[in-house]
Amino acid sequence: MKIRNLKVEDFFLLNELDWAPLPTERDSIYLLMALEQAPCSFVARDDDGAFLGVLLASRGAAGYSIYLNHLLVRESARGLGLGGKLLAALEDYARPAGVKRIWLLCESETVDYYQSKGYRETYEFLSPALEQYLNDTKQVRTLAKCLE
Repeated sequence: MKIRNLKVEDFFLLNELDWAPLPTERDSIYLLMALEQAPCSFVARDDDGAFLGVLLASRGAAGYSIYLNHLLVRESARGLGLGGKLLAALEDYARPAGVKRIWLLCESETVDYYQSKGYRETYEFLSPALEQYLNDTKQVRTLAKCLE
């Protein structure tokens, strides 16, 4: 298994993946990831080059935080620790780059997974109104990992 940074050529791979929750006009999101956020986004392939998983992340303008947009592992590759390896690749990039926090939004069924990787539920950097919106309307939880 090989994990490497996202490349511009990966745009077509990203666009072909089944991201059911995303709108059909997602091309601009993937193009931004492939062009601007490649240093903090990663692709995993097997030794034959077949796609196994991807982690897409966005570094904030100030540079102190990274938002984890997506972590996707092909169903046939799940349970092999690939998600953890992709997260480790992100953290290996983030620490020397001066990033202080990696954060994400997730549904309740994935909270335990991220907590097992050191992420904790927090809303301290969000307003109370945004916290309520995310919890009640979007039905997602906010988790973060401090890297300091």
